[in-house]
Amino acid sequence: MRITKLLPWLFLLGAGGAQGAELACGDFLSQLGKKPAYLVYQGCQQNMERQDQPFEARYQVDGKHAQQAEAYLRRTYGLPPLKRYCCMWDSTPHSWRDRRTGIGYLLLMATGETLVRTRDAWPEIDIFYVNVDGYAQDP
Repeated sequence: MRITKLLPWLFLLGAGGAQGAELACGDFLSQLGKKPAYLVYQGCQQNMERQDQPFEARYQVDGKHAQQAEAYLRRTYGLPPLKRYCCMWDSTPHSWRDRRTGIGYLLLMATGETLVRTRDAWPEIDIFYVNVDGYAQDP
């Protein structure tokens, strides 16, 4: 009788552990599909200081490929277009869930401070940054 009452709890514990094991730090954009070569993976780490402790994958894009990268990220993941705010180009953070795995991601593309004011001049910007946060568990 006791084991019968414990079985549902054991099942829930096992299922929770399996969900967390589905995601590990890595090149998320490559894992999710065909990542273009101009999106250069820089590494990944888990941020234990943030809520839900996401895995943070970082990428860099050369300015000459920034418009291609933005178009790819918009088409593939729904990233909003970058806009100029004060002294940098920035997208608003965009979240989506992978339909195959159910894992949630947060995507952002931005520059550092720059004097470049028009999209046509993006090639003058050395580096654009792309961050993809992966969440092993639902917030």
